[in-house]
Amino acid sequence: MIRNYSRLLFSFFAFSLFCSCEDVVDLPVQGSPKLVVFSNFSDKSLEVYVYKTQSVLTEGPTEYIQDAEVEVYTDGNLIETLELEVPVGSKKLPPFYKTKNLVPVFDKEYTIMVRVDGFQPISAKNSIPTPVPIESVDFSNTVVENEDFNLVVNFNVAVTLKDPSNIANFYHLKFHQELTPYMVGMSGDTVFGESYLAFPSAIQAMDANTPVFKYVSDQSFLMDDIQFDGTFVTLSFSGQYTFDPKKFVPGRFLVELRTVSEAYYLYHYTLNKQNQNNNPLGDGVVVYNNIENGVGNFSGFTSTFNSFKLTD
Repeated sequence: MIRNYSRLLFSFFAFSLFCSCEDVVDLPVQGSPKLVVFSNFSDKSLEVYVYKTQSVLTEGPTEYIQDAEVEVYTDGNLIETLELEVPVGSKKLPPFYKTKNLVPVFDKEYTIMVRVDGFQPISAKNSIPTPVPIESVDFSNTVVENEDFNLVVNFNVAVTLKDPSNIANFYHLKFHQELTPYMVGMSGDTVFGESYLAFPSAIQAMDANTPVFKYVSDQSFLMDDIQFDGTFVTLSFSGQYTFDPKKFVPGRFLVELRTVSEAYYLYHYTLNKQNQNNNPLGDGVVVYNNIENGVGNFSGFTSTFNSFKLTD
């Protein structure tokens, strides 16, 4: 079935989609520690993680900085000083700095300045590209029960987009299954928990010549438009989810097309290459860095969505 959707933004999972905390990585180094700044920001929010690199000989949790001064500028003018957010609850998310009033806009360059005692001030610049909408999605699925009485959702999905011509465009294609945990109380009442988004347990391109690169988690895809600049392109995939129906209720299946800046693409592309480099004697892969006087990534993206209900 083919459906056309306008842009969908679901606030109940905005944090998991837009801060991209799952992409924050430790950067072990020798010598003195450096500051790491990480922010994949969107037209929904600008959030910045600040932490220290660790020596390869150091064990222990990442040291996140909670007394940094983080500012955002446009055209040389201070727009806002970000406020520290310390998440509470069972998710154990790290602290981060967040804007309260700024809503980033497309194609406008933003500069962040980060100051921490004992380190040189660091800065970075980037912008959010104009979003490329999903033209259509063809989605189908089958559900079977495995030997553990879990449900296995096998799906096929074909995503069509129209790439703008004569512009270098970069994309990150992601797939999510909404799951809501639940339990039945002693009185027989059903209590539902907070919904979250699960990634596929397996996914692959249906054609080996599909112009995509499987990302680190093997659950999403990066691509540039070199092979389809200015044309319609349809990208077809097959994949699988598994969940326990005694613990979870499935919700919407979501296709997310991120239009990303070149800095976003280069960082995640080189990070992917580094993770694939299994030859200890080969040349190492240097992860792209656009942080001045530090390391990390500051880059923008925007998302468009299609969503579907699973069929039995």
